[in-house]
Amino acid sequence: RRLDAEAIRDSLLSVSKLLDTTMYGPGSLRTDMQRRSVYFFIKRGLPIPSMTLFDWPEHLVGIGRRSSTTIGPQALMFLNSPQVRRYAEGLTSRLQGRVKSEVIREAYRIAYSREPTNMEVAEGEKFIHQQQQLHKAEGSSNHIRSAMVDYCQSLLSLNEFLYIR
Repeated sequence: RRLDAEAIRDSLLSVSKLLDTTMYGPGSLRTDMQRRSVYFFIKRGLPIPSMTLFDWPEHLVGIGRRSSTTIGPQALMFLNSPQVRRYAEGLTSRLQGRVKSEVIREAYRIAYSREPTNMEVAEGEKFIHQQQQLHKAEGSSNHIRSAMVDYCQSLLSLNEFLYIR
C-alpha cells in the first residue's frame, strides 16, 4: 500500500530534517512550505501539482476511499523535482561528519529504519564512486557532496520509501 500524498511529502521533509514542526496558525499556498501538509491552504483553482500527482483527494466532494494510482510522472517527479533534490541535500547534510563506511548504513537507517544488506552497501559504495568520478569529470568543485546528494535522492526515490509492506 502506497503512502498518501501528505504522508509522502511529510516523510520527505522529516528525513531531510527540513520539517517545520510549528503547530497551529494559518495555512499556506506556497508549494515550498516546510510545515506539515495539513497546513496547506486549499484553493479550488490552484491545486498543488506534487500532491495531486499522488492522488490528493478532490476537496469539494466527500470521498469514502482514496484512489491509489501508479503512473510514470510520479517517478519523474522524484528524478527531476527541485524540491526532491532539496530533500536529498537535507538528508546528505544529516550524514556529514560520519565515517565513510558508515554513511550508507546511516542513510538506510534514516530513510528506511533498517540496516542495509551487504549487497546494498556494496552497490551504494559503487554508485557513489561512479557519481564522484562523473562529477569530477564535469569539473564540479564539490564532487563528493554532489555524489552523496545523488545517492540520497536515489534512496528517496525507491518504492521502499513510498510503500508500506
